[in-house]
Amino acid sequence: MCLLGAVVSYGGDVVLPQSTHLVMPPVIGSTIAAEQNKPATIDMSYKSGKSRSGAVSLKKAMLLSVLLPGAGQYYSGAKLRGQVFMGIEAAVWLGFAAYRVYGGWRKDDYKAYAAAHAGVDNSGKNTDFYDWIGFYDSREEFNTLGRLYYPERSYLSDTRANSWQWDSSANRLRYKNIKDASKAAFRNASFMIGLAIANRVIASIDTYRTVKAAQNKLASLSNINGYQVAFSPRPFGANPGMSISVKRTF
Repeated sequence: MCLLGAVVSYGGDVVLPQSTHLVMPPVIGSTIAAEQNKPATIDMSYKSGKSRSGAVSLKKAMLLSVLLPGAGQYYSGAKLRGQVFMGIEAAVWLGFAAYRVYGGWRKDDYKAYAAAHAGVDNSGKNTDFYDWIGFYDSREEFNTLGRLYYPERSYLSDTRANSWQWDSSANRLRYKNIKDASKAAFRNASFMIGLAIANRVIASIDTYRTVKAAQNKLASLSNINGYQVAFSPRPFGANPGMSISVKRTF
């Protein structure tokens, strides 16, 4: 039984063991045995700031994906997929901003339209009030029909603040369409928030699979033709580098 061992470390000098005994019997039917106090260490100055696939932290990659979809892929080396997730994230937030802005514009439009065509006083009005004036031509109609269909609903008192009278049913329907467009835009903005959350979930799952696949690939390379190969990357710190140890038992 013989154990051959060597440790290659990218970083400085060559250090050989103080005591090494090597026995070489005849070639035919021979066995090779090497006994040594510790393996030879070869230090060569290779330095890199890049992280190898086996050196990435799964927790850090997952955290990056949650904070910014695509960042975890970039960190783990899958840059193309990282660009895809980042592109989706940018599109989602652009859509959110666009829907919010458009919804605000339409909201201002329907309030101005109600004031111009129904004489509405916009001071202190809530969402329910703007919904009501889209279905009824006047306050009197709202109170009359309310007694028939919605007896539990409060009536509007006869004051200037509660009054409106549409100049035509067509303009009331036009107002309702503008208001519905505003509400739809705000709903779409909320939907964009849901997409942003979904993008983070999918990016985190993809990051997990990417890192695990890289780790499994590295593990499969650790035993090549009977040689046990161990990688010890040091991508960060003041002295980044990588150590490789090779052992074989026969």
